[in-house]
Amino acid sequence: MKLALYLHMHQPWRLARFRYLDLGSGKPYFDIPRNLEIFRGIAERCYRPTLDRLLELLDRYPDFRFSLSLTGTFLEQAEMAAPDVLDRVRSAVKSERVALVAETYYHSLAFLLPPPELEEEVRLHLRKLREVFGVLPKVMRMTELVYSDAIAHFAGQLGFQGVLAEGWEGALGNRSPNYLYESRTRGVRVLLRNYRLSDDIAFRFSNRGWNEYPLTAEKYAHWLSQTPGDVVGLFMDFETFGEHQPASTGILDFLSALPPQIAKAPHFHWATVEEAVQGPVAGGVSVEEPMSWADERRDLGAWLGNDMQRSAFEAARKAGSLVRLGKDDAVWTDWRRLLTSDHFYYMYVEGQESDADVHRYFSSYTSPYDAYANYMNALNDLRRRAVRGLSPPT
Repeated sequence: MKLALYLHMHQPWRLARFRYLDLGSGKPYFDIPRNLEIFRGIAERCYRPTLDRLLELLDRYPDFRFSLSLTGTFLEQAEMAAPDVLDRVRSAVKSERVALVAETYYHSLAFLLPPPELEEEVRLHLRKLREVFGVLPKVMRMTELVYSDAIAHFAGQLGFQGVLAEGWEGALGNRSPNYLYESRTRGVRVLLRNYRLSDDIAFRFSNRGWNEYPLTAEKYAHWLSQTPGDVVGLFMDFETFGEHQPASTGILDFLSALPPQIAKAPHFHWATVEEAVQGPVAGGVSVEEPMSWADERRDLGAWLGNDMQRSAFEAARKAGSLVRLGKDDAVWTDWRRLLTSDHFYYMYVEGQESDADVHRYFSSYTSPYDAYANYMNALNDLRRRAVRGLSPPT
């Protein structure tokens, strides 16, 4: 059985406080110093120590492999705030046992916008990965693991061999996520996340109220050994290790202890996502409406579930029509940074209490309404800039 560990690295460009009175003032939308300060803190707690552990595991265990995705906004901030983090990733990639995964450069909802925005963002991301790491991925994921038949078709058009998706019962029915499936687009494989086993680490590891607490590498390896199927996809945020689950919980030691425990099960071997999408499929999978790995409903409600979110996204879409008519690179970059899904995530209001807790954890706003007002002020200012760029000189 293949074991595919995939970790996602992303940091958004968070907005500065942008009031209505700031419209037309020329004030930047994004608080660059604050974003870089946040990045440096996470690099110290998470990126450096976890990458060091992973590099050590690559050195000690020849069978160990894993996969990474790094958004364009993450790469921009890393280059400015902690370039040594990228040096560590380069070392991992040079081992040829680490695969990189393609996605939208801005971790955006571009798949909901008219063409060619999605293709342009994915190609921007591919170009950045080639520039920084010298590789071109063969597998892609959409923002927040959103998947649908249309996304698989898009991936096939760009030549990807596989797409990552959530192994959710709503799409699979009574089938297991622990198999490789073929999308409705011939030749594009679908590698699924085993969300229960992934979330045991990502969300439950330090929960003292969990009936399986404490989770040890030995116990987890035993669970894996008892899991039927061909491939187990362990997909989670990279920040699980040292940030969401602080080092004091023992999460880094757990990571270091897992490969030697896995080695005790001879039928298991590690695989990158590129290796995991090779081999026989267990049938086809069709997902007409987009599903994601976020919240209990696994739909787009985390970003578009209420009127504020839909209003903000529609306003951003309309602003994009003006941006595309102009040739101002600065306006274009700001617009795309405003498309980053995190901004809409902060506007989340309703849903399961556990979902709301996660949204509040990631947001620095006092309320979703504050997030909406701040976003709309910045977007309205950008729209004015876009319109000015279309006006003929006087």
